[in-house]
Amino acid sequence: MHVENPYAFMSRSSSIPTISRHTKRKTTSSISTTSSIPPQVHLQHWVFSGFMMVGYILGTGALVLPSAMASLGYVVGMVVCVMFALLSIYVGIILGRTRNNFYPECRSYKMLARACVGPRFELSLEYLTCLNWFMTMALYVLTAVKAFQSAFYWTHICGYYWGLGVVAVMVPFMFIQNMKEMEWLAALSDGAAIIILVMTLVLLTQGSDTPSDHVHHVWPPHENFLDAYNPVSSFVFAYQGQSIFLEIMAEMKEPGKWPQSVYLSHTIMGTSYAITALVGYYFKGSDVPAFLPDGIENGPGKIVVNLLVAYHVLVAYIINNVTLCDMLKRRYFTGAETPLYKHVSLGCALLLAAYLLTNIIPFFEDMVNIIGAMCGSPMMIGLPPLFYFFALRAKGEPMGRSSSSLISPSGM
Repeated sequence: MHVENPYAFMSRSSSIPTISRHTKRKTTSSISTTSSIPPQVHLQHWVFSGFMMVGYILGTGALVLPSAMASLGYVVGMVVCVMFALLSIYVGIILGRTRNNFYPECRSYKMLARACVGPRFELSLEYLTCLNWFMTMALYVLTAVKAFQSAFYWTHICGYYWGLGVVAVMVPFMFIQNMKEMEWLAALSDGAAIIILVMTLVLLTQGSDTPSDHVHHVWPPHENFLDAYNPVSSFVFAYQGQSIFLEIMAEMKEPGKWPQSVYLSHTIMGTSYAITALVGYYFKGSDVPAFLPDGIENGPGKIVVNLLVAYHVLVAYIINNVTLCDMLKRRYFTGAETPLYKHVSLGCALLLAAYLLTNIIPFFEDMVNIIGAMCGSPMMIGLPPLFYFFALRAKGEPMGRSSSSLISPSGM
């Protein structure tokens, strides 16, 4: 299997029980749950919820941002980076307010879609979410294969066999059924992501060339709209992951502290993105590779960086697998009461399908980019304000007065 560059799109991006809506607009809509599903136990601290967001969103997609910066220039690149960080914080707070204040029983985008809009919209969103999550999981498998090939660059092992190795490594983790069981994996993955960024930037500074050997631009070097659109999309994708926010909130010990989780995660992500984009572009200029570690010379540093990349994306795969399996179990089985063997079987089936998909379809990466652009951007920018608007309308609360409280220090 030949892999070109599976890192360009690292967007990330559960159905629970039946939901009913009040037709009265002056009261908060209620959500009914089937008697077979026990109440959710909230055990996750808000700090670990923030780490979970970082582990899910940060990804190795940060390592394509220097290339995006090269197409936008210093000024526009930094403006775009900060702008989408603030936008992502805002929509995260809106989602938290909508869920915690109006529909606390909602544990997924799907449930919130039914409660706020209706069952048809819920069904459409469920299909798009499942498709987006599964394609992203398959891309993570492809990314891990590429990382192992780069780490062991002196070998001549075919990508097919590396893929089978990835599948074998991941099988034991299919026993994980909820976020609580993997909070330390996510925390370590966050640390791995930071180490990847730091090591990559340090190793680039130790190369034989200097910043003066490369061309730099303060403003966008291209006038063509499409030349600027693609790098802007890289920054948009870097902050995507809102489709999993409600699952994280649902497993928090104190869901009311969701804003703290949002601020923590976006402080880590925004700082990491800005430093990576600036430093990578400064040292490599317009010659910066599309995926930053590709510029690292062969040696121990390259081995460590790529092994950490593999670990990080495989943890992201597990997070996606937990949420996707939860959605599918509640659709086709008995939800929370599904036996463990069915959960494991479903996870293994998805893992095998992801491996086969990445090897059968030669244009798989381009297809994932298209699906990600179709699904990810609406989930980040469009749906949270839509849900918030319908929630306010159902309660009969004025939009202006409620929205003003979003800028309070607590965000709630």
